This record gives sequence, structure tokens and C-alpha cells, in this order.
Amino acid sequence: MGGRLRGAVVGLRMGRAHLRAMLGHPEVEVSAVCDLNPEARDKALEEARAAGAEPRGFDDWPAMLAEAQPELLAIATPNRLHAAMTCQAVAAGVRAICCEKPMALDLAEARAMVRACREAGVPLVINHQRRVGTDLVWLREQIAAGALGEVSLIRATCAGDMLSDGTHLIDSALFLAGDPEWEWVFAGWHRDQDGGDEVVGGGFDKVGGWRFGHPVEDGLFAVCQLAGGPRVELLTGDLRVPGRPYHDLEIMGSRGSLWRAGDSLGTNLFCRGADGGWEPVPDRPGPDVRPAIPESYRRLVELTLAGGDDREHPMGAANALRGFELLIGALESGRTGAVVRPPVSQECYPLAVAPDPT
Repeated sequence: MGGRLRGAVVGLRMGRAHLRAMLGHPEVEVSAVCDLNPEARDKALEEARAAGAEPRGFDDWPAMLAEAQPELLAIATPNRLHAAMTCQAVAAGVRAICCEKPMALDLAEARAMVRACREAGVPLVINHQRRVGTDLVWLREQIAAGALGEVSLIRATCAGDMLSDGTHLIDSALFLAGDPEWEWVFAGWHRDQDGGDEVVGGGFDKVGGWRFGHPVEDGLFAVCQLAGGPRVELLTGDLRVPGRPYHDLEIMGSRGSLWRAGDSLGTNLFCRGADGGWEPVPDRPGPDVRPAIPESYRRLVELTLAGGDDREHPMGAANALRGFELLIGALESGRTGAVVRPPVSQECYPLAVAPDPT
């Protein structure tokens, strides 16, 4: 099959970033955008047409699959829809999928979507885009080269909840450590349900313990041991390190420490100075030098046209599923008060399961 890949985007909030990445790729022809919100749809169509594309706009997801017949698909809908849409796209003949994080709502869904893509030979990547950003890549190279000596701890902290935001923390920590397996996780979380339910808490903003139509915690802490590597501390919501930015990573080793202070387009990499304070890392590129989402699409299009496998992509399904299993393991540990080890047997979303009676 020759020519440019027919691209489509479903979900046009975060999906606008995916749309721009596709519009900027010479081997992708954006043929369709889909969203229930007519204003979001019209803005996306306007942006695409300004870039020289002529996509069709849809408010009906099955109709878009049937009529536009996309080959490259971005799924940027609410969390609870990711797995079902991925499986439906595979059945419709889509050749490659980039799905927003988190990959699914629960572990059963995540395993099913990976299995469906594997069986059909469809590359699946999850949009943990920081993996291909220049700053995280540089940090991983420094750790691997021994610049910090023996790394004993990675502390990752963010605002938001574990499923929607902490998924980035887990993925980044595993990436920095070289993508090892994990041995165990122990966690605790708390949730204030006052004033919220599935309906009123169905959007981006958390309302009374609900967000995107599913339960979320107000704060979580977790400690995880990586196989042959450091421990990882994860802190979300109101248990995060005070004053730190949204996606904050500190790597501590026997020779020193490095700190990635969020996603700032300015200076965001620091090292411990001789006086024990933080100093900017000199002459290192920031995250804006190579925009991460376009870079992820460059790699995905390349391997799709070559008939490759998503295991060749840093954001491929295998890495994503390892991190998602750890995420569910942490939430399950908080529910039961017990250490959780892989393989995680709890395939449901732990916050939707009744508390452990013990």
C-alpha cells in the first residue's frame, strides 16, 4: 500500500496537538476529525484547512471509521473510551494507533487492547510523549553513563490524580531507569467524595472525587522497587511535594542529583552545586528543541510504512502496559493496605471496587 497515510483524530481537546503533528508530517494526509462538540470540531477543521488539508468533520465515531477509513488514528477521547475505541479501530482496519494516556481505565481493558493490536499487527503507542523529549532523553543518557554514580531514588511528583496525570510520572521514572521490570509497590491514597458523582464529575475538573466520569483520589503516595535498580517515590494531588511544578522529577545518585523541574520551555534542568543548592545544567537543550509529539509521530509513521512493530517505538504498548500495571498495582495497594507484586491480579479499576474489609 503506497502513498500517504490517511490520518484521523477523534477527540479534539488534547487531540488538537495530535492533529498538528499529523498536519506537519509530509507522509500523512489528514482525512477526518471527530468530536461531539461542534465548536471543537469547527476549530479543528479551520486549523486543518489553514494548513492545506481538507478533512471531513464527524460527530459519529463509527461513521468516521466506515467512511473516512483512516490508516493512522489518534484517540484523544476521555479515559474510559480508549480501550473500546482502540479495539473498534483495529477491527475497522486501521494500520497504526496513537492513544492518549492513560491507555485504559482498568487492567483488563489495557491487556485487551494490547492483545487486539498484537494479533492484528497494528502498532499501538500511548502518548507518554516526554519519552522522546530532549530533556528526558538527556537525563536517561546521563544516568546510563554513570554521571550520577549509583542511582538510589527517583522521586516523581505532580498535581492531579494518578490515573490521569500520575501515569506520566510512572512512565517517565521507568524510562529514566532504563525500562526495567518492577518488583513491588506499596501505596496509600485518600479520596473526598463530597459533592460529586459520575455525572457532575464527568469533565476535566475534579468534582467531589470524580473526574472524566470515574473516581479519582485527592492525593496518593507510593514506593516502588525496580528490578536491579532504584526505588521510585510517586506523589500526586495534595500529597505532592509542595511548590514543585506539574511534572517534577528528581534523580538522586551516589555522585549527585539531577532535577527536571516540570515542562517549562525555559530552563528546567538543574544539578546540585558544591554548596548543596540547585544550579541550572549548563548548555543543555530544553524540551522545546525537539517537540515531543511531532517526534513521536515521525517515528510511528516511519515504522508503520516499514511494516514495523511498536516495540521499536519508545512509547510502544509494551512499555506502556508495564507502567499501567504498576499504576493499577499502586491503587490496589492503597485499597487493600498490602504490598502488591506483579503480575497484578486486580483487573478492575481499584477506586471503583469496594474497600478491602480487612
